[in-house]
Amino acid sequence: PGSSLAHSLASYSYSGYAVPDVRLTSHQLERARSAVERVLQLNSHLQPDQLVNAHLEQPEEANVPAGVVRGASDLFRIACLPAVTVVAAQCLGTDDVILWACQLFAKPPREGRAVPWHQDGVYWPIVPLNACTVWVAVDRSTRANGGLLVIPRSHSAPLKHETIDDGTYGASAIRVAILPETLGPEMLARATAIELEPGMMSVHDAMLVHGSEANLSDTRRAGLAISFMAADSHFRRDVQTFAAREGGLNLDFSSRPLVQVRGHNRHNGNTNFTAAPSSLD
Repeated sequence: PGSSLAHSLASYSYSGYAVPDVRLTSHQLERARSAVERVLQLNSHLQPDQLVNAHLEQPEEANVPAGVVRGASDLFRIACLPAVTVVAAQCLGTDDVILWACQLFAKPPREGRAVPWHQDGVYWPIVPLNACTVWVAVDRSTRANGGLLVIPRSHSAPLKHETIDDGTYGASAIRVAILPETLGPEMLARATAIELEPGMMSVHDAMLVHGSEANLSDTRRAGLAISFMAADSHFRRDVQTFAAREGGLNLDFSSRPLVQVRGHNRHNGNTNFTAAPSSLD
């Protein structure tokens, strides 16, 4: 299994993404689905494609500030599964790995919004930026229902991001993005759809250009974007990136908990660690 995983990740450093030869078990997928339904129900007043920190459960009696997501501990457990964290470790080139984000993206049928082209790293306060996202499909994810689109080999350098409005892309889930004319026809022609069955996952570099189209289908597309960093990088709580400030998401990094999911922390500046949850039954 280890050599099979390594083989499926062999293209990661060149292309900036891969579809690893690993997937959730049927039991894990059922727990993930139940947790997703719970989070969507608890946060019905929020946009379902912007559920940041969906892994952080809040006490039922707690009054949470406006915009704060009520998460589910089972999503935390999914994010910490060895099958997930080993993918991050191999892509980051280290067994010292920190989980620092888990976002639920749910695009309802016929109304799920587009996500314009962007690079995650412009939103993230991580120095150096040795980081990646493992995207776990809870529903079937296809181009038709707004699945992930990537531009292979676009992760070597930051590209210009600009503040956009809904007139640029239609209804958009973020407000800081790369304009199509910045990418140019050659890069746009390389755009590739990542299509996943439930329980499958993909992984992409923090600087890979990616996005997704609106969901115009009759089926929902839900998945978890689980973000990891190498533990010798610094999670900078004292800075706010331009994209995080202007991007339309509630990204308060000042108190974001970090979770050591593999190995050990290697940077003294990393603070506010919380323990990994108990494993799934």
